[in-house]
Amino acid sequence: MVVALAVLGLVHLVQASFPFPPLGLAQRLLRLVPGPVAVFFIDLLGHWALRLFAAGFTVGTVAAGGAAAVLVARTPGPRRGRAAWLAGGLLGVAALAGYRAQPGAPSLLLYGAVVAVAAVAWVSVLQGALGRLERDPVPAPAGGFGRTRRELLRAAVGAAGLLATGFVVRRLSGGVGDAGGRPLARPAGAGPVRPAPAPAAGDDPGAWDIPGLTAEVTPNRLHYTVDESIIDPNIDQGSWRLRVEGLVGRPVTLGYGELLAMPSTEQYVTLQCISNLVGGDLVGTAKWTGVPLARVLERAGGAGPGAVRVVFHAVGGYSDSLPLAKALEPTTVVAYGMNDRSLPRAHGFPARIIVPGIYGMKNVKWLERIEVVDYDYRGYWQRSDGWDNVAVIKTASRIDVPQELTALGGAGAVVAGLAWAGDRGIRRVEVSLDGGASWVPATLRRQLARAAWRQWRLPLPPGTQGRRTIKVRATDGRGELQTPREAPPHPSGASGYDQVDVVSS
Repeated sequence: MVVALAVLGLVHLVQASFPFPPLGLAQRLLRLVPGPVAVFFIDLLGHWALRLFAAGFTVGTVAAGGAAAVLVARTPGPRRGRAAWLAGGLLGVAALAGYRAQPGAPSLLLYGAVVAVAAVAWVSVLQGALGRLERDPVPAPAGGFGRTRRELLRAAVGAAGLLATGFVVRRLSGGVGDAGGRPLARPAGAGPVRPAPAPAAGDDPGAWDIPGLTAEVTPNRLHYTVDESIIDPNIDQGSWRLRVEGLVGRPVTLGYGELLAMPSTEQYVTLQCISNLVGGDLVGTAKWTGVPLARVLERAGGAGPGAVRVVFHAVGGYSDSLPLAKALEPTTVVAYGMNDRSLPRAHGFPARIIVPGIYGMKNVKWLERIEVVDYDYRGYWQRSDGWDNVAVIKTASRIDVPQELTALGGAGAVVAGLAWAGDRGIRRVEVSLDGGASWVPATLRRQLARAAWRQWRLPLPPGTQGRRTIKVRATDGRGELQTPREAPPHPSGASGYDQVDVVSS
């Protein structure tokens, strides 16, 4: 089974749009998981919940194939060959259930042909191993594992060779490196790009070179990702089309080149997952390049009378929506660029929605259809377990430095971190060195953008000794103080003050 999966893994590495059956099957099973169960594990494990589910299902697939092989091995000799081909065929049929048609995916016929090759590999490796074990003159030890150890090693080496070949081919073909996106190239004659406003001058970058403090702009490879899908769609930009329909003047379809040719805008925006915990890392800031959604709707004649919400449909079936007024704000864009590169696959290539001030679940990735509707549309997470359909990012602050139970001593000790408040900006950050009894204003770095987080720092005053609890709170650009009320992520985002315990000497 290890070799059969390696055959499928080889093809998946060479062509990322080719589904890997265990993950495709896991995705189908995930659709059947009740919403409360999914929310429980997301709250418990964060973005590791999906990864562990996928890894567990893959391990379970190996176990299932191994169990089938045991049954074949115990079949009497004259019938063993037919049993092997029957079991291999059944495993292949099960693998076919992992297929999902989507842009860039192979045809079901081609997928079935590759699965058939893997099934043949399963049968061949099994029959070869059983034949060698029967011919082995060395008596088996009492445990019965000694002779089979060589067969396991042989299969592992073969599987490793197949996967290594896949990695080499992928690297030579340029498949490695998409985690950061590719150089962003717009077509000749494209409309102008309005650059992101330059940050205010007068800030000393050296003062913010604090080890452990998160950077102002998150590199593409480090920006958080959380998805309901186990397998990220791998979409061909040449065949991708964005359809705009519903309550609009007329339905239109845009190709990738047409989207990039439209007048665009750049903006720094902090995105946060609604399942992020207080002080958590499911948050990041990037410079996004895209076309204002209002312009895209104008290509379709604009939203018609009675329009209530704009719905965004992703490749693979995910969807969410925005109220019409929010959708028409000039900062809501159909983004195709991230930090001056094309969107990485994990961040929604070829296009996604970026909505400053709204939790990430509504910033739909792998966009393929925009629909204007006349009712209060509820998206995937709202239907599955009642997550907030407004999803405004709450004012939040985080301590990056020092970390929990750090021993602080000597001159130069500093407390530093980040604060953000959706698209409302940050006016003030305060730090408490005594567990919340008193508060001291921290120094804020100049504002990168109103919709982006701000770094803050506070040198520890001399003479602070012993164990103490450090807390942080922020005030948004409207003058509203971050709420101290502790709340879990579900249903509208976590709240409360981040804190660390340290020892000063």
